[in-house]
Amino acid sequence: MTQSKGELIIKENIIKNLIIVILAFLFYPNLQNALSDIPPEATSDLLLIISILLVTVSFASFAFTYEKINLKSIGSRILAHSATFLFLLITALLLEVMVIAIGLAYPPLFTIAIVFSILLYMSIILYDFWDLFRLQ
Repeated sequence: MTQSKGELIIKENIIKNLIIVILAFLFYPNLQNALSDIPPEATSDLLLIISILLVTVSFASFAFTYEKINLKSIGSRILAHSATFLFLLITALLLEVMVIAIGLAYPPLFTIAIVFSILLYMSIILYDFWDLFRLQ
């Protein structure tokens, strides 16, 4: 049974996103340990830097489109998945840093930060899949 190139790239995308989620969970304890040493008065500066980096990676991520790749070329698909993998991984890790920093500086807002970050990340993943489905 052969699968179409569209089905194949969707399966590749699912695998890519699962790897990102696993890596994000694996990095969380290390990020939490690293951020626990930051003085509370520096948290607002850290959150500002994280916000700027999130905007930057979001611009890069949303500028990319699967419509411009050659589905028949494995090299083109690998390059596309590599780029989106990095965009999504950086986004996930920056959101984790933001949530941890908010939890350390503003404990009552920790749950809200987690919920908003998960919703934001889910919307970015959905956008990534939507962009793929436009190929079909």
